[in-house]
Amino acid sequence: MRLIANCVSSDQTTFISLGLMSGTSMDGIDAAMLKTNGDDYIEELGHFSMKYDAETKVLLKSAEYAIRECKGDMTKAAESYVDYLEKYLLSELRVPGTEIKSRIEALSSYLYSDSDCIITLNKIIEHSTRLHSEVVKDFLYKIGKNTSEIEVLGYHGQTMYHQPDQKVSIIIGDGQALANQTGIKVVNDFRGADVAAGGKGAPFAPLYHLAMAKRDGKIPVAVVNCGGIANVTLVLDDNPLNLVGFDTGPGNGLIDRVVKQRTSGAESMDEGGKYGSRGKVDETAFKALWEKSILKDGKNYLLMSPPKALDIGDLKLVDELDSLSLEDACRTLEAFTAHTVVNSLDSSKLPVHWILAGGGWNNPVIVSELKSRLISLGIEEKNIQKASEAGWNNDALEAQIFAYLAIRCLNNEPFSFPGTTGVPEPMSGGKIYNPS
Repeated sequence: MRLIANCVSSDQTTFISLGLMSGTSMDGIDAAMLKTNGDDYIEELGHFSMKYDAETKVLLKSAEYAIRECKGDMTKAAESYVDYLEKYLLSELRVPGTEIKSRIEALSSYLYSDSDCIITLNKIIEHSTRLHSEVVKDFLYKIGKNTSEIEVLGYHGQTMYHQPDQKVSIIIGDGQALANQTGIKVVNDFRGADVAAGGKGAPFAPLYHLAMAKRDGKIPVAVVNCGGIANVTLVLDDNPLNLVGFDTGPGNGLIDRVVKQRTSGAESMDEGGKYGSRGKVDETAFKALWEKSILKDGKNYLLMSPPKALDIGDLKLVDELDSLSLEDACRTLEAFTAHTVVNSLDSSKLPVHWILAGGGWNNPVIVSELKSRLISLGIEEKNIQKASEAGWNNDALEAQIFAYLAIRCLNNEPFSFPGTTGVPEPMSGGKIYNPS
């Protein structure tokens, strides 16, 4: 654990850092390059994305399912992974039982080029790490940079199970292997020290949001990120000790789950809001979502005070959705996402500016539901902007955060704060791996 008293960088040396992010939606890997001192200098140098193919999505999601079912016990999850893969295909993707064997053989052939090999959890971790390595190499080739020009890779890894109250946070990805494969120093395990110190291990975005908002003169501002989970950063002034950040509830995680179930995995999201735009909100299901969809230790998460954080596994679909059409189920969930964001804040103290970041805002139904609620509370529509409209690179933003935090790790500077993750004092974190 590294506790820090001073929250301002004293070393103004800048470095080139490359951040890597794969979010809870598990749709691909985003890479972003910055030149930064980890403080008040941020120069964006480009970004690169790789979408996962269908097989990788199933492998990662089934690994997440196994680890979640084993409550973070990686040994148990590894020993019984194939059993959990079958259960995932049956219960989550609703693949007919007669097709399970052929689906698993196809996944094995994809992973090993041999349908008779047994899929293992370690092989999936190796596969995930290798894909991140390929992204780094492809990105550097694309922009004509050498590995020697990159000081560090900020490697978030793939979140599988996050229960900070139990001091457990499982994020897969082999930092040493990535360093060896790329020849570049790697920082990963950003959450470990925070969780060990009693923090929630999230969110880490607020410090970067502060730096961007300060650069653009948009303070005070609320930055709402919508991925599988939605979270908000409140930048009230330019003091990092006054940052507030927490998970508000579902982003598109529950919507994705419904679409995957109803299409047996053929579709993974309500792309462009095509289902929700044709549906209507069901008040009975909406009420049930509020009361039952996010319970932690028997308590309604939505009524808890921050700092607080969620694992994607904390989000539950309610039975009341089952009788609805896919269109009505999506619309109800999209309205629920917007409602939980707005309801999480004090309506009498809402910031003037709102910036919407993350892939979830590509769904126009969620955007419309959020805007209507904010406008009813007196926020001007012109001050509600998608990240791209505000001059922020939405596709690169999350990866940029970990490029930025990697430099702060090397400088032993804080990125966890009492108002964001709930740690007792500002602190740094991360583990450093040198290539060998």
